[in-house]
Amino acid sequence: MSAPLPVALRQVPFSVRGSFLALSVPDDQVIPGLYLRTVRGGARNREVLRLLPGGVEVSSVSVEAGRLTVTGGDCTAEIALSGPGRALIRVLSGTLRLEFCVRNRYDVVLAERNDAWRFIDSGAVRNYRLRLTSGRSEFRSGWEAEHSTDGVLDISAVDGAATLVLDEFGSAPPPDDVADFGGAVAAAADDFEGWWALHGAPALPRLDAADPALADAARLAAYVTWSALVPAGGALTRESMLVSKNRMAHIWSWDHCFNALALHRDPHAAVGQLLTIFDHQDEHGGLPDHIDDAGVQFNFAKPPIHGWTVARLLGLGALDDAQLASLDRPLQRWTRWWRQHRDYRGDGVPSYNHGNDSGWDNATVFGAGVPVQSPDLLAFLALQEDALARIAERLGRPADAAQWRARSADTVATLLDRFWTGERFTAIDTRTGTPIPSASLLTLMPLTLGEMLPREVFGSAVETLVTGGYLTGHGPATEPPTSPHYVPDGYWRGPVWAPTTLLLVDGLRRGGRADLAASIGRAFADACVAEGMAENFDALTGAGLRDRSMSWTASVFLLLIADTAQTGGSRQPAQGAQATGSRRLDPIRS
Repeated sequence: MSAPLPVALRQVPFSVRGSFLALSVPDDQVIPGLYLRTVRGGARNREVLRLLPGGVEVSSVSVEAGRLTVTGGDCTAEIALSGPGRALIRVLSGTLRLEFCVRNRYDVVLAERNDAWRFIDSGAVRNYRLRLTSGRSEFRSGWEAEHSTDGVLDISAVDGAATLVLDEFGSAPPPDDVADFGGAVAAAADDFEGWWALHGAPALPRLDAADPALADAARLAAYVTWSALVPAGGALTRESMLVSKNRMAHIWSWDHCFNALALHRDPHAAVGQLLTIFDHQDEHGGLPDHIDDAGVQFNFAKPPIHGWTVARLLGLGALDDAQLASLDRPLQRWTRWWRQHRDYRGDGVPSYNHGNDSGWDNATVFGAGVPVQSPDLLAFLALQEDALARIAERLGRPADAAQWRARSADTVATLLDRFWTGERFTAIDTRTGTPIPSASLLTLMPLTLGEMLPREVFGSAVETLVTGGYLTGHGPATEPPTSPHYVPDGYWRGPVWAPTTLLLVDGLRRGGRADLAASIGRAFADACVAEGMAENFDALTGAGLRDRSMSWTASVFLLLIADTAQTGGSRQPAQGAQATGSRRLDPIRS
C-alpha cells in the first residue's frame, strides 16, 4: 500500500494519469456528496454517479496515488481507475449505494441482465456499462414516457468483497474481461512514484526536505500534475495535461507553457505539452484559445508566451536540436500571426480583442471596452523574437538569427516609444490612441523582458511594482488593494495568480533583482503550502480561490521551490505569509 496523499476531495479530485474519470465532492451540487464524474470535453453534465457507502454520505476518505478508500455507515469501499474510462469499485464490507445522476431529458438507466446495467447519459454525451463480478446487487429504476426518472444500484459484500466494473464508452462497451483491481492500483501507484521521483522530489530544497508542510505540498503538486494527464484521442493528438479535472477540464494556449516548463527533466514530455496546442495551429498561424478531446475553440487567443517558454527550456538545457527544429516553424508562424492579423491601426502594434486574449479576462485594462493595445503583448512578442534568434543560432542559421534579433530590438523600441510614459507603462485604446487609466498589474508585465529593458526603465518599473501596493505577503496582486477597482475574489482584479508570478520572478531575476524575485517566489510558494494548488489566491489573506486543483499552479510551485533547491537556499516565510499558515486538510470537507 502506497502512502496516503494530502488530498481534500472538495478541492482536488481523485484521478490517475490517463483517465477521463475523476471522483470528488463538488461544491456546486444541489445534493452534496461524493460523485464519479467524467472530464471529457463536450459534457453538459459531468456527474455520473453519486456514491453513498452504507446509504449515507461519506464519513472518511483516504487517498493514495492509485486507490480511493471511503467509509460510511457499515460500509468500506475502494475505487481504482484504469485506462481512459474504467472505474473498479470493490466493496469490502456492508452495502455501497450508487445513485445514477439522471438529469437530462433522454437519460436512460436499464438492466441488461441481473448482473449488468447501462446508463445512457445524454448529459455527459457518453454511455456507461456497469457489471458485477462478485457480491450481491439490488437495482431499481423508474420510467416516464421517454426517459428514466432515477436509478439506484446497491452493491453488497457477501462472503467476501463485492466487485463492480464501470466502463465509459461511445457506441460499444469493451468485452467482459477479468478486472484486476490490485493490478490497477499497483500500476497507478508505480507510475506516480516514478513521476514524483522525476518531477517532484528534485524540486524540494535540500535544506527543507524534512519540512512536512513543504513535503506535503510538493507531493500534492506532483499528484495534481500527474493526475491531470489524459491520453491521446479525439482532438488530442498526444498525451496532454488538462489545467484541471474539476470544472476547467480543458487546455488553454498558455497554461500548457507552464506545465511544459515543469516537465523540463523529461524533454520529450515538455515538448509534447507545447506541441499539443501547436498541433492545432491553423492555416494563418493562429493558435486556438483552448482544446480538449471533443474539439478546438478559436474565438479568442492567448498571449504569445511560447517563445519565453522555449527560451527558459533552453536555459535549463532541456531541448536538443531536433526538438528545437520542431518548434521553430510553428513559433515563427505564431509570431507573424499577431503582426498580420491583429494590427488594426497599421502602426506595428497588435491589439487584444478581449481580456480573454491576454489571459487576464476581466482586468481593468479592458474595463472601458476593446480593442486594446497592451504593453505586455509587445513585451511577449519581443521575447518570442529573441527566442527565435536563439533557435536560429543553435541550428546554424546566423543570418536568420540576426534578423530575428533586430526585430526583437525594434519591438522593444516600439514598446518604449508608445507605452512608456517616463514613469510607467500604460495600455492604449486602439480606436482613439489614448492611454487607458488602469493600475492593473498587466501594465507592469513588460518587466518580464528583464535585461532587455533599458536599465533606467527597468528600475523605474520595479519601483512602481514595489511602491504601488502590488506586492503582498502572498505574491503580486493583479490589481493593487489600494485601487478602487480592487475585488478580493475579483479574478484578475486583485487575486494573486501563478502565471503572472512566475513571469515577473523570471524577468526580475534576469534584470538583476534576484533578491526581489526570490522574495516574491517565496511568498507565492508559502501560499501554495498553506492553501494548496488553487486557481488564484486572495492577495491579502492568502486564501485559495476558485478551482483548487490547477495544474499550472502546481507546476509553478514546483518550479519556484526548485529555484531554492538549485541555489541551496532555505524557504523562509515571506512577510505576511504567516497570517494563513499551513494546515492539515480534512479530506472531505476542506
